[in-house]
Amino acid sequence: MLVAQDETPQPEEKEKPLIDFTKGVVFELSPHTGLMGGSGTFGLRFAMNYGAFNFEVAGEQVIGRTANLYPISVNAILNLSTKGSLIPYGTIGGGLMLTVPTNTVGDETVSTLGVGFGGGARYYLTEVFGFRAEGKQYITSVRSETDQNEELLFFQEISLGVTFLFR
Repeated sequence: MLVAQDETPQPEEKEKPLIDFTKGVVFELSPHTGLMGGSGTFGLRFAMNYGAFNFEVAGEQVIGRTANLYPISVNAILNLSTKGSLIPYGTIGGGLMLTVPTNTVGDETVSTLGVGFGGGARYYLTEVFGFRAEGKQYITSVRSETDQNEELLFFQEISLGVTFLFR
C-alpha cells in the first residue's frame, strides 16, 4: 500500500519586526551633532513614543563666530511607520532661541520664540540602538536695534546621531 505525502501548505511564521511602537510607550534618548548654517551644533533629544506620535524635548548648542545659539524646543513627531528597522518621520515644534554673544563686551543675551519643522529617519540595528538623521528649518523674528524693525530669520539644520530606546 502506498501512502502519499501530506502536501497541505503549512502556515509561514511571520518575522517579528525589530521595532514596534504600537506595544506601549517607548522612551527615546538621542544625542546628535550636525550643522546649522556654517556652524557646528550638538545636542540632546528626549522623546516619548506613543505609536505613530512622539512628543520630544530638545536642547542644542550652535557654536557661532560672534555668538552661540541655544535652541530649546518641544516637538511633535509623526512616525510614517510604526514597525520595522527604518522609521521615517515628520516633525514640527516650537520653543525658545537664546543668542549669547561670545566676543563682544556689553552685548546682552537675546531670547526669541521660534518654530521649526522638518523630517528625518531612524534606523535601528537592535531593539534598543539605532542611528538618526534629520533635516529641519527654523524660523524666528528678531527686533533690529538700529531701525526698530522686526527681521524674520531662517536657519537650516542637518544632524546625525544615535538613538537609544527604553521601555
